[in-house]
Amino acid sequence: MKNGKFVLILLCLVMIIPLESCVVSRPVGPGSNHVWIAPRTTHSGVVIPGHWIYKGKPYKNKVWVPGHHNRYGKWVAGHWKSIRAPRKNAVWVPGHWTPNGNWKTGHWRYR
Repeated sequence: MKNGKFVLILLCLVMIIPLESCVVSRPVGPGSNHVWIAPRTTHSGVVIPGHWIYKGKPYKNKVWVPGHHNRYGKWVAGHWKSIRAPRKNAVWVPGHWTPNGNWKTGHWRYR
């Protein structure tokens, strides 16, 4: 009877331990009004890691830049960036992930 319990416990541990790698931990949020975007893989196989995006009211002359890989492949954590319009009627287009998994840096669009 004791051997049966031991085997059952051992079998449960063998089945549970691989599931630990399925857990995605998320870092502490940068502040209120931020939403966690879970990691995902695009159709082309590019892995986009989990990151925070800002969903609150906009701040004057500041924009939230979500975490992304820079052009050298290094991960850049999400952060606030100060912006100032280069000329009148300029509109800031925030950076975003394209459907194929590439990061498109934020830029100014002129009307």
